[in-house]
Amino acid sequence: MTRWFIAAALVALAAGPVAADDGRFVPIDTNKLVVRPSRAVANVAAGTINLVGDAAASQVKNDGFIKTFNNLFGYTRPGPSPIQPGPSALPNPLRFPSTRYPNYNTPVMPTVMRR
Repeated sequence: MTRWFIAAALVALAAGPVAADDGRFVPIDTNKLVVRPSRAVANVAAGTINLVGDAAASQVKNDGFIKTFNNLFGYTRPGPSPIQPGPSALPNPLRFPSTRYPNYNTPVMPTVMRR
């Protein structure tokens, strides 16, 4: 019981005296109540979160149970399709680097129509 009384007294002392309302309007400044972290603290927090996430991901990746589960149920990451989508069975042109270079012999729109 004594602990409750001491705790209540400490809370009352920490709260401070109650100011009387004098009737004037004072808006609440919300910027005083918000703690804004600095960029350094935000960067450290983001780095910590990334480090923990990478560590957890590598632990799961190296786990034998997960590897066995993936091997049993045939989970594989989908790779690039060797054929282009649609009814054509031709190879996908993006697989060949030579098709990504621009052609020097591109047709130009005519400026004057001949009769």
